[in-house]
Amino acid sequence: MTWPLTWPLTRPATRRATSWPRGQLSPRRRDARAPDRGSSPVEFAITALPVILLTFAIVQAGLFYFAQSIALGAATQGVSAGRGYQADAAAGQRRASNFLNSVGVGLDDPQVTVIRTATEIRVTVTGHAVSVLPGLTWTVTKTAHGPIERPTTP
Repeated sequence: MTWPLTWPLTRPATRRATSWPRGQLSPRRRDARAPDRGSSPVEFAITALPVILLTFAIVQAGLFYFAQSIALGAATQGVSAGRGYQADAAAGQRRASNFLNSVGVGLDDPQVTVIRTATEIRVTVTGHAVSVLPGLTWTVTKTAHGPIERPTTP
């Protein structure tokens, strides 16, 4: 070593032999270190389909349960109207149909069936849930029943 020593003891700075910017690798070295180049689009294509199908399944399940709720609400409204004192089956039919019209979209092709006997009324609402995927139909049927209000002897 020769005197005088300078602090810190370092090697003299040399210029890099490549013209690539600092932190980037040359194309040859980049290919050697990353043989899976282009795998991200393939991975996305493989995972995107199940994720999209799962999303559609969740939305379809929600629409199915919404349609069930609408059908049960209409059947309950029909029973409430039809079981009154001196009410007839047409009153239950009208109330259930009015309920379905006021709710709007959610139950396609609704059909209301009212069966009234001397002691009981039964309202059945049938329809199809709105489908996210064309060609698939989900049938919904809900029934409500109750006793007819009538005078009885003690």
